[in-house]
Amino acid sequence: MSYEIDELDKILEGMTDESIADMTIEEKMDILDGIIENMESDESTLNESFSLYEKGMKLVASCNEAIDRVEKEVLKLEEDGSLSVFEGE
Repeated sequence: MSYEIDELDKILEGMTDESIADMTIEEKMDILDGIIENMESDESTLNESFSLYEKGMKLVASCNEAIDRVEKEVLKLEEDGSLSVFEGE
């Protein structure tokens, strides 16, 4: 999805840690794509680019946390044939 700078501003304006946590990874990636497009264009000022970068890094960190959680969920086959989440160490 391609965002104009004004559209992206509206999305990012109300972005909080809680709203980021509620987003899907796909939504975060779409917004990150919009941030990258706008930073690569001549549409944003240097200050806007710094702000976009900061917000983008929050989205990246949130994506990484979500991926880490999923990677840590390893299924274990129980003796009765059922699957359970392996809770190591």
